[in-house]
Amino acid sequence: MNKRENPSTQSERDEAGSGGPTSQTSLSLTREPQELKLTEGQRRTILRYAELPAHLSGRLAAKGTAATGTPFTLDELDELLDHVEASVYRAKGNEKQKVLRIVERVSKLLGSTIDPDEMPGHRLPKKTDTVFQLKITLRGIDPPIWRRIQTTDCSLGALHEVIQVVMGWEFEHLYRFHIGGLDYADLGMASFDEVEDAFDTTLSEVLPAGNRRPRFDYEYDFGDEWIHQLVVEERFPPEKGMKYPICVAGQRACPPEDCGGPWAYPEFVEAISNHDHRRHEEMLEWVGGEFDPEKFDRNAVNDELRRMQTKVT
Repeated sequence: MNKRENPSTQSERDEAGSGGPTSQTSLSLTREPQELKLTEGQRRTILRYAELPAHLSGRLAAKGTAATGTPFTLDELDELLDHVEASVYRAKGNEKQKVLRIVERVSKLLGSTIDPDEMPGHRLPKKTDTVFQLKITLRGIDPPIWRRIQTTDCSLGALHEVIQVVMGWEFEHLYRFHIGGLDYADLGMASFDEVEDAFDTTLSEVLPAGNRRPRFDYEYDFGDEWIHQLVVEERFPPEKGMKYPICVAGQRACPPEDCGGPWAYPEFVEAISNHDHRRHEEMLEWVGGEFDPEKFDRNAVNDELRRMQTKVT
């Protein structure tokens, strides 16, 4: 997204399915078609389990495209991947493995898996003068719960705090980033071995500049297993007078803490939304009397971010 564009305009396009940056540099990249080759069986699997918007399902259902592939822009592939990943939890047994193989194929086509060999082998003493635009999507939830943020180069520990605020979490559980085959977390609180220090590692250190659209995972609450996919949509110099970090778009409410993870969240939403559900009163009382899964207040989020912001001079 061009940093001077009205964020609400971008949010509307995301609901329609674009989901990507809109700068002049990025437009040519995101509009360039990529051929996604799937077998007829894989197409049927996607259409059976993924709740796709019409502009994606119609093209996957088209005949005569199994051998030559179906053209998708990077934005469309990102959107397709979001929906297919969310469908993993609907598939059972061997069907789940089929869906996971499709996820792997789409991910490879995106060309955005971070290669550990491309990551610097030493610590940089200073942060770079770069703003990262990141899209954060909670895996396993459909329709997607997502946020778009812009942040100056910062430590992964600082990014953890930003994610907690913009998503709506409450800092109640442990976390880790998984990037290029390595885990990064707070060394003072990590509950597992072989972990790098999140507060001694910056975004610019772990995200290769030449990588097209790098993506990586942030996991929060190892019991509920909330895994967030982060995609670097754009990098640009900071704008004078702007304050970062900032949330520029997003949709839908964060799930309540300790509600059971992506497997249990749909049942929770059903219970609070259906007055006839056997657990309606129980869940409503547990969540404090009300919960709107569609609600997201970007202004309130940015108010919370003010304590973290620094002004570019």
